[in-house]
Amino acid sequence: MQTTLKPPQPNRDSRGSKLKKDGKGPLSSKNGSVLAAVVTAALAGLIIMVFLNQYRDNVNKDGVPTPVLVADKLIERGASGDTIGAAGLFKADEVPRDQLKTGAVTDAAMLRGKVAVDDILPGQQLTAADFRPAGRGVVTKLGPDQRAIKIAFDGAHGLIGTVAKGDHVDVLSGFLVDSAAARQRPMLRILMQNLLVLDAPTEVKAGGGVGGGSGGKAKEVTLRVTDKQAPKLAFAADNGKLWLVLRPQNGRDTEVQPIVTLEQLLLGAKSVRSGR
Repeated sequence: MQTTLKPPQPNRDSRGSKLKKDGKGPLSSKNGSVLAAVVTAALAGLIIMVFLNQYRDNVNKDGVPTPVLVADKLIERGASGDTIGAAGLFKADEVPRDQLKTGAVTDAAMLRGKVAVDDILPGQQLTAADFRPAGRGVVTKLGPDQRAIKIAFDGAHGLIGTVAKGDHVDVLSGFLVDSAAARQRPMLRILMQNLLVLDAPTEVKAGGGVGGGSGGKAKEVTLRVTDKQAPKLAFAADNGKLWLVLRPQNGRDTEVQPIVTLEQLLLGAKSVRSGR
């Protein structure tokens, strides 16, 4: 029986379509393209989603109230950063984050040891650029109507070695006052109260000093006073005797200040009241 050999037939799929040598049909490349497009679209969607989330976060952050220090009154050029807070020249406020100035001051501690380089108007945010270092010295502790004055004390009268920088003291003054009996009468009174000690020595050495004769060599104590108090304190230091009296942290001022005399001290005579 004769067998007829048929020529080899090209590979066909189940539908009779010819297959490529690699066994893939004509739709295979199309399916791959679709798959790639789907993956690309998914990645693009993910990127857009991440971007939108970041954008929304940034928008939300920009609107979040942020603390900042704002001038409440005019802060004049040269004003000390250490004293403007006590003077009530600025206050804490909140502004949206996107309205916060570059270098905005959020903590009053950043102003210590600095002075204003120009006038700062009420409502203006305080920034680091508004202040410069004041250098060393006590000038940063002085307000516009305050002065620093050095007074020499011996150890006893000036509490040398006891009183320290940052303490608050009262100043007593004593004088010999001429009387009608042609003799001098000693008198003493509270001269000033609640003065800040800007600087004070820490050791006592032998020698004389203000107030005559006791307590060691004269040492200078720097006190903060007002511009009106400064000449009074200088006069009292040159013409009388001064004492420093250390105050507690919660010390109260004496409203009625008696003038102490020998008669009042020894005989209980009615004391003379001094003006403030």
